[in-house]
Amino acid sequence: MFKTDIVHIAPRGITMYYSENALKMLADDYAALDGKLGYLLEKYITLTLSNPRALEFARQGVPRRLKVLTRCINNVFTQIPPERSELPSREELSDATINIQSFVFNVFGAIDNLAWVWMHHAGQKRFDGTPIPDGHVGLGPKNSSVRATLSREFQEYVATLDKWFEHLADLRHALAHRIPLYIPPYVIEEKDHAAYRELETKMTEAATKHDFAEYDRLAGEQMKLGRFRPWVQHSFEENAKPVVFHAQMLADFNTVDELARKMLDELIKPRG
Repeated sequence: MFKTDIVHIAPRGITMYYSENALKMLADDYAALDGKLGYLLEKYITLTLSNPRALEFARQGVPRRLKVLTRCINNVFTQIPPERSELPSREELSDATINIQSFVFNVFGAIDNLAWVWMHHAGQKRFDGTPIPDGHVGLGPKNSSVRATLSREFQEYVATLDKWFEHLADLRHALAHRIPLYIPPYVIEEKDHAAYRELETKMTEAATKHDFAEYDRLAGEQMKLGRFRPWVQHSFEENAKPVVFHAQMLADFNTVDELARKMLDELIKPRG
């Protein structure tokens, strides 16, 4: 078969992606997932709020999103463990990609659900009494109307996450409207680049002669030059930076966890 995968050129000398220390940190964060999920599920499902819509977002929206996030992380870490060095199969790459794409959407959705809990609890109005449109509800940098209704302490906290919100929005908008996220099947180190291109030329010649047995043999030789890297990326033309997906998924979940805990504190504060 003809190969249509886009391949990264990796810096010279890379052999293992994660260090032993990084693997331990990932393992510790991964092991803590169930405890964090259980805590938030209990808190949000048993939350008492007077507004029915706030209650629905708290008991149905946020918990469902959190469960999907942890399931996506579990699936990716099972399909492609962080310590893996051999090339994943196409099926494994596809399954991991599907879970990462779902994860990105549900991180975005979880943050919006937290914003909706707050809006229905506090009243969807600015301090001057004018309504806040549905399309303005969120917690990101552009959602200034919603942020202004939060306590000063919480406003200062979410402001520290502005870069993270921008990163998340870039992935979400690319996934929804432009180029979907993609895990390269392998990368080619600089030292192997010339050999890779030489095999590419020979494969083209074999295909021109309809010698597909030789094409497949050369493709196998080419694959031996590949090294797997746990990267996900959307556009190549936009010069989007690869994201290390194991670490990023755990970091994103931890941020959602922290936001959700701080929102719990915000909901029980007396409003002036």
